[in-house]
Amino acid sequence: ALDVQRTRVSTEFAALLAPRAGQAAPDALSNYWRGLPEGGSAEVLADAGFSDAHGADQSLRDFAQSHGVKSLSDAARARLDRVLPALLHAATRSPQPDAALKRVLGLLQAILRRTSYLALLDEQPSALARLVDVLARSALLAERLAAYPLLLDELLDIRVSGPMPDEAAMQAECNAALNVDDPEAALRLLNETRLALSFRMALAALDGRQRAVDSTRQLAQLAQAVVVTALQMAEADMQQAHGVIPGGRFAIIGYGSLGGLELGFGSDLDLVFLHDHPADQDSSDGKRPLDPGRWYARLAQKVMALLGAVTAAGRLYDIDVRLRPDGGKGSLVSSLASYTEYQRERAWTWEHQALVRARGIAGDESLLADFERVRAQTLGRVRDREVLFADVLKMRARMRTELDRSDAGRLDLKQGPGGVVDLEFLLQTGVLASAAEHPQVLKPRDTPSLIDALAQIGWPRSDTPCVSTQSLHEAHAALLDVGLACTLDRRPRMAIPTPALEEAQRVITAACNAAGLEFTVSNSP
Repeated sequence: ALDVQRTRVSTEFAALLAPRAGQAAPDALSNYWRGLPEGGSAEVLADAGFSDAHGADQSLRDFAQSHGVKSLSDAARARLDRVLPALLHAATRSPQPDAALKRVLGLLQAILRRTSYLALLDEQPSALARLVDVLARSALLAERLAAYPLLLDELLDIRVSGPMPDEAAMQAECNAALNVDDPEAALRLLNETRLALSFRMALAALDGRQRAVDSTRQLAQLAQAVVVTALQMAEADMQQAHGVIPGGRFAIIGYGSLGGLELGFGSDLDLVFLHDHPADQDSSDGKRPLDPGRWYARLAQKVMALLGAVTAAGRLYDIDVRLRPDGGKGSLVSSLASYTEYQRERAWTWEHQALVRARGIAGDESLLADFERVRAQTLGRVRDREVLFADVLKMRARMRTELDRSDAGRLDLKQGPGGVVDLEFLLQTGVLASAAEHPQVLKPRDTPSLIDALAQIGWPRSDTPCVSTQSLHEAHAALLDVGLACTLDRRPRMAIPTPALEEAQRVITAACNAAGLEFTVSNSP
């Protein structure tokens, strides 16, 4: 009984004498850090759980001797001496201590002169633990935090775990940049808005609060909001310098993952520019008039420049315009008439496949409506089934041969057999083969909606038990989940097959085969 009482008293005294929050008790890691760069032993790090203790030791010694650390004020250095051991402790509790340490040091280098962040981590242990948890699990977010420390505010904001903003809210946040008079400051604000919103989406995916199919849709919606705002900036600049084309119209069409509402983190934007103007208008009405062709070409160039400009908050997006009529040989901006003629007379089958996911994202509403009409007429025409299937099989075989990186142990989630592109080709072929008889399949652009629309008309017709609307949805979601996890950790979208991935492959391959699309390398020309 006496021993029990002594233990109880000892515990209470220890609690009374323990340092207050933010002042970690001296321990092996604290003593190790304070002994650097002259003292300290890698054995301490090995005992703490670091696999490459010597590498970690060298990194910490280099950090301790860096100019940023040496130039800290006494108060800031005292904070660092409390924060860094706590970060080391948190890193040892993460699944990847060595990776977490490397990313922690990269972030600390970026925020050493921002003492408010050090103070926050010093005074809020929960914030520190949250930070290390994210750094350990996502190389992509670690890079973004180190490059743009302002994202720490997003990470530590309690609202970050709340619901994502809808399309209207994202557009409103982006449009705030239009109220800034200074062009550089406006563009920087738009970049910061995109950074913050995409960071929140990444955290939601990383934390498992939403599936990848939701994140990729939100990223596409955010990109559209950014393009809408950038177009307004560019139009205002053009109008000030050159006036407007009376009665003229301009629109931006999103192709690929942007059009299909399946955009990844870091994905580029596939854009096509359209214009139209009255035949009797041969110039703009400003002090420095331009003919309509030059005016719209410059407008498109300004949009691309705004989206690609590097600011203190990074660049908005990389732009790809190769899907325009005639590709790299074609004009940057197509007139509605020439675009219509191209789609009707000269476009290849694969270009019509790409048109399945294309949708208007910014510009004049009437021109966007005209694009929808041209798209519907193009995709809804009667096709020779044998020619269509032969073209699709030939293109898929070519892509498989040139782009599939699958090997004996890993699946290329996008280009591999039973992967994302196989599913996309299946759905695009379904639309091209059936739209003349079933025009309702023309409305959806995203994969889940295309699956549903085609299922309602019985595409693909199959008696295969594993192929159903639900199984195709699950296969698509599984591939996106693994692919997004790879992206968040800065890994290629290659994965060791798991039961879930193997089932996804099996379902997609069975559906393709049932539709008469046996995608194999042997079809290569």
